[in-house]
Amino acid sequence: MVEATPALGLTASEFAEIVGTEPSPVAYRDIFTCHEDLPRELRRWAEERNLRLRSLGRIKSERGKRSQKVLFGLADGYAVESVLIRRHDGFTACISSQVGCAFSCRFCASGQAGLKRNLDRHEIVEQVVRLGPKVNRIVFMGIGEPLNNYENVLAAIRILRDRDGMGFPTTGITISTIGIPKALARLSEEHLGVNLTVSLHATTQEVRDRLIPGSRKHDLREVVVRAISWAERHNRIVTFVYLLLPGVNDGRGDAERLVRMVAGKPARVNLMRWNPVESIDLGRPADHRLHQFRQWLDRAGVPVVVRDTQGADIDAACGQLWLRDLRGLKAEHRGAPRLGAAA
Repeated sequence: MVEATPALGLTASEFAEIVGTEPSPVAYRDIFTCHEDLPRELRRWAEERNLRLRSLGRIKSERGKRSQKVLFGLADGYAVESVLIRRHDGFTACISSQVGCAFSCRFCASGQAGLKRNLDRHEIVEQVVRLGPKVNRIVFMGIGEPLNNYENVLAAIRILRDRDGMGFPTTGITISTIGIPKALARLSEEHLGVNLTVSLHATTQEVRDRLIPGSRKHDLREVVVRAISWAERHNRIVTFVYLLLPGVNDGRGDAERLVRMVAGKPARVNLMRWNPVESIDLGRPADHRLHQFRQWLDRAGVPVVVRDTQGADIDAACGQLWLRDLRGLKAEHRGAPRLGAAA
């Protein structure tokens, strides 16, 4: 038996080829319906054409004060977490791009089991569809490094933005990355008006290598240059995220180096506190220290804000999403060494 084609991975032109020239009771936009109980006519139509309308199994959902975390099961026995975040002007879908992550950030749960595989484009699109029709922003900030799954992520974005389908504006889509220079160079050449966020977290190569072991081959200076080049080419602002960790990257010297990197550039800095993760021993900065670091940047003319992410009440904040199995249990994880003091 020939395996069914995942409908949510089809572009509009691929859909048109399947439909053919005969009048169709189903339009391209109909396959993006968010209903759990799909219309009978749509199901019958898909079965006749060997199309699979759903690929992810919704295992469980957990609601917090302003966020909802959903666990989606995959065909290979793993499960990824996605988050729906309520804002004052709509809802943000925080979606995953890989099954695990290869970069093993010391402060993050998502890479503790390593990388298993990339998510296919239909698995990425389906997360957005299943999180519901109220979504008006999408952030690739879930499990995985989106630029390490470049082809599928960009294909998914093009499907999501198609005017005949979901018609999602690319200005409402943010790619969050640790910064892979070659991929950033490719992204600069794309005709897509997405937003870009780069997780920097350090101002020296030595500290960044300890914080993000998987990025050791990526020169920190090149990451920043490539990100700013993207911003200049697309006439947009790149956001550098800086997770402030006491005794690791919060010194005056760190602030001065960060200023030299981004001052006068089309860039801004988001300062963040660490969200606690089981089995990881890190600290959160005192309020006065966070305020002082922000002041150092602000007085040097660098646009800076302090961001507090939503979802910590259900372990759904930045860095807290785990790769799981179909029972909802965390995938086997690796221990991380303690981090040394800041320079």
